[in-house]
Amino acid sequence: MSKGFNTKENILKCAFELTSKFGLESLSIGELAKTVGMSKSGLFSHFKSKEKLQIMVMDYASANFVGQVVKPAIEKERGIPRIRALMDNWKKWSSSYLPGGCPFLSAIVEFDDRPGKVRDHILKLQSTMIGTFERAVAIAQEENQLNPELNTEQIAYEIYSNMIGFHIYNRLLKNKASNEMFEHNFQAIIERSSTQLA
Repeated sequence: MSKGFNTKENILKCAFELTSKFGLESLSIGELAKTVGMSKSGLFSHFKSKEKLQIMVMDYASANFVGQVVKPAIEKERGIPRIRALMDNWKKWSSSYLPGGCPFLSAIVEFDDRPGKVRDHILKLQSTMIGTFERAVAIAQEENQLNPELNTEQIAYEIYSNMIGFHIYNRLLKNKASNEMFEHNFQAIIERSSTQLA
């Protein structure tokens, strides 16, 4: 592994942590250079523009999410246990592993109405993430753990929205009952999606 690769990996790790705490838009080559102890020109040589830096940080975050959340969940039993693992791993990832919470959520808020390459890339990554949840739901339907006649996208939407709500209540509102409310909603979604099973 080259020194250049190691340097870039370390820069992205630091940028990833800064994005978690302060958001993607606040990330700049100048401030990041100060944080990692490099010259602005030295760091610029790795990314060429703020836009490229932001896109690469989102790719780094996505790879980290897959490694910390998705891959461990795939090792679980097919169906509801896998969906449960995705939820638990994501909560742990954003609440314990990251200094400022989920970087995807802040990026969505910052760029949802700002056309451009960064928004397009966030949309692509977010669509892939949502697709992962939809696939997990579809597998649970294939296993007859969730009603196969129900709309897969709708179930995934409810599960995903419940997780977004947890992040808001847990991190912003500091609501001590956020985990209890999350669990209550998750169980209600699963039961409601199973009630029509024979």
